[in-house]
Amino acid sequence: MITLACLFAWHFAKAAGAWDHHFMGSKSHPIQLPKNITMDLQAVFSDLPTLGNATTCTAKLTKLVTGITTQDQESLAFLDALGKPGAGVTRGNFIMIGNYEMCGTDKLANFANCAVGGGVTFGGAPLPGIMLTGCMPAECQTTEDLQEVFEKIAAVLNKSGFIHTDPASWTASCDVPVKWDAGAYAAIVVISLFGALVVAGSVWSALYPVVLSLMERGRGDNIGLIESEENGIQQAEKINVQNKPESLLGRFLDCFALQRTMDTLFSTATKPGQILCLNGIRVLSINWVVLGHSYAFVYTLIQDFSYFGELFNRKSFMVVHNGLPSVDSFFTLSGFLVTYLLLKHLTKRGALSPLQWVLFYVHRYVRLTAPYLVAILLEGWLYRHFASGPMAQKMTVGPLSTHDMCEKYWYTNLLYINNLDPYKGQGACLGQGWYLANDMQFFVLAPIFIFFLFKKPMFGLMGTLGAILASTIATGVITDHFKLGPSSVADLNPDDFWLLYDKPWVRITPYLVGIIGGWLYWKMGEETKRGVETLPAWLKVMCAVPIWAITIAIQYAVVFGLYDTMVEVFSTNKNPSTAISLSYGMLARIAWGVALTVQILLCQCGLGGFINSLLSWSGWQVLSRLTYSVFLLHIGIFVLIAAQMRHAIFIRPDFEYVTFYLGFLTMSYLAAAVLYLTVEQPVANLEGITYRKTK
Repeated sequence: MITLACLFAWHFAKAAGAWDHHFMGSKSHPIQLPKNITMDLQAVFSDLPTLGNATTCTAKLTKLVTGITTQDQESLAFLDALGKPGAGVTRGNFIMIGNYEMCGTDKLANFANCAVGGGVTFGGAPLPGIMLTGCMPAECQTTEDLQEVFEKIAAVLNKSGFIHTDPASWTASCDVPVKWDAGAYAAIVVISLFGALVVAGSVWSALYPVVLSLMERGRGDNIGLIESEENGIQQAEKINVQNKPESLLGRFLDCFALQRTMDTLFSTATKPGQILCLNGIRVLSINWVVLGHSYAFVYTLIQDFSYFGELFNRKSFMVVHNGLPSVDSFFTLSGFLVTYLLLKHLTKRGALSPLQWVLFYVHRYVRLTAPYLVAILLEGWLYRHFASGPMAQKMTVGPLSTHDMCEKYWYTNLLYINNLDPYKGQGACLGQGWYLANDMQFFVLAPIFIFFLFKKPMFGLMGTLGAILASTIATGVITDHFKLGPSSVADLNPDDFWLLYDKPWVRITPYLVGIIGGWLYWKMGEETKRGVETLPAWLKVMCAVPIWAITIAIQYAVVFGLYDTMVEVFSTNKNPSTAISLSYGMLARIAWGVALTVQILLCQCGLGGFINSLLSWSGWQVLSRLTYSVFLLHIGIFVLIAAQMRHAIFIRPDFEYVTFYLGFLTMSYLAAAVLYLTVEQPVANLEGITYRKTK
């Protein structure tokens, strides 16, 4: 199939400018080709039947190709709908998307859209691969049929000596009706149930005060029988405030009411002791995560692949390419918060009972798992039913698609052990779920460190530092044994992800640093803040500026320090020295966690200045409540967008991609708001009632 497209493009290029205005034909105006192109094609395809066995597929392709020379309308429509290389092939433009809408209509009634792709080395440089879509006849819509064509394509391409491809790397998928399986029906049931509860809760919340008002009027309790509509509404609102639903059913439905969840989402009220700077850090970090993922996914869909080489040579692009510390920020925040809040509870109420410890974990599991489950059902089972486009089947169906991986491994996600499953990162049920598995595992272990920090501070501190040291040594041993690079952004070993990136014994260090930070703030934060308040302004500046400068310099080194190493790795095709790999791999995460923790402490102790004012802006509170749902949904949203695109993605000039990113980010937040209002916050409300009742 790609052979046809490549040969077509080659000969079309030779005859550039020869197309006439009748190329796009219709029933009333037949398609015509200039004679010089017809002669070229006839010469090129005269030996097509000898390329492979005389299968039904090759016979049909032969008929279509030879039909071009005789102006056969089906053959010309087939050619018209087929993706073809455009300008910039020598710069890596191998994304060839055909006309999706032509498949199955008019002259191509028995044709279906097919997408094929495979790895390719172009001029010695590895590319994400070739991607081509087009309308294929019914005789050529099975993987076996297409694989035969791929083998011939590989033989032709490899003869050039400039392009090399391995037929085993090629995959193909054609549009077929997606079956509604048990997972899809379960997704509909679960999502419909939440939707029905939201509607019922909202109606209940709106009508209940009116019912109470009518009941009060019926009793004649100092309320006139004749009131204006405005007064009636005012009285209903007053009763709603003073008389919350008391019945079990009423309290249950009220948890799902949009009036309540929207009030929670858009509230900017603060409480004493709240660490406001975390809101800004959380929002900026998730935006950084989305930025990195957006570039990672468009990597295989861009129109000008060579531009990535230019981007990698920009030091400023390390913010995107080496955006991995954004995840370590969340680990640090999680460790800081769970420690500080639990220590406050232990200080106020003493030791937790066995039941309270059980609820401590149940509370966390329920809060995280409800929206997580909905995200799995959406991306794993429902999205593929609504994706319609040239690359929809290729991106949503296949042995490593989210659907197939969720069918096999969904239980590992819900048990939060998916980062330990032995499928080596070749696919995943919700790829970002590795972070949630790590975070839950750290949360389970955290009380051990926190308990000793509370009861025996020095022993607890030494134990936490010892765990950091053990993790650091484990990272070094794995890196050295498997000859890995310092980071996945500067590593030629494809096993980096499943050996290091998603493993808890490697990723726990910033979480442990956060635990120490939360303990320090609980122990000395308020006292230090009161002391700082007594200092003159000039002395505050003298104390704060050097510390801020050091922490920012550390973060700069973590993000940009690998620039020269990365350039060398990809120019020499060799991993860096063992010393560089070990030093960065073992220390970068710790350094980032320490720098961020110190910055949080500076903000809370009155030495944050304008940075604390920026991070503590009240508007961050609203967006920060959506960060978890954004994290769950943004990758699935991108897959939906990419699956339905009719063209390659352009990332040059930069502002064009900025526009794409901002639109993608906005869609992620809008979708997150829906998930928050219908699932995340209602479950939190419901779980909160149960938790308080148990206490």
